[in-house]
Amino acid sequence: MKILVAQADCGHKQRGVVLLESLIAVLIIAFGILGIIGLQAVSVSAVSDARYRVEATELADELINQIWVDTADMTNVLPAYVNNANALPVAWLEKVRLLPGGATYPPIISSAANNVVTLTIRWKMPDGVLHQHQIVTAINRNPP
Repeated sequence: MKILVAQADCGHKQRGVVLLESLIAVLIIAFGILGIIGLQAVSVSAVSDARYRVEATELADELINQIWVDTADMTNVLPAYVNNANALPVAWLEKVRLLPGGATYPPIISSAANNVVTLTIRWKMPDGVLHQHQIVTAINRNPP
């Protein structure tokens, strides 16, 4: 008879353990799901940032190519808009304005000795972080 009483006491102490283990498992799964949601949000932000960086790079490359075309006579005289951002080609400026904050942060272009051209394109992400892409190149004719 004592054996039966001891078994009954042992079962009474174990009551609710399965429920507690289930709650802990649900809690662990919930934290895992929240972590996955956080990673998804960060990846969407990174993809958006990469997209604007690619667009800025393509726009900078487009304008540098245009400078090369405009100095096709190879006199090493840079176009007037190189030192005057207000005189940049209108069609190109319209493309820059499509970047977030592109109208607020106009491109900066300048030249230095030996026809070294510096072009900076800036944009502001929706989270408020200001980004820029800068390209420096020399526009010179090849020696004969």
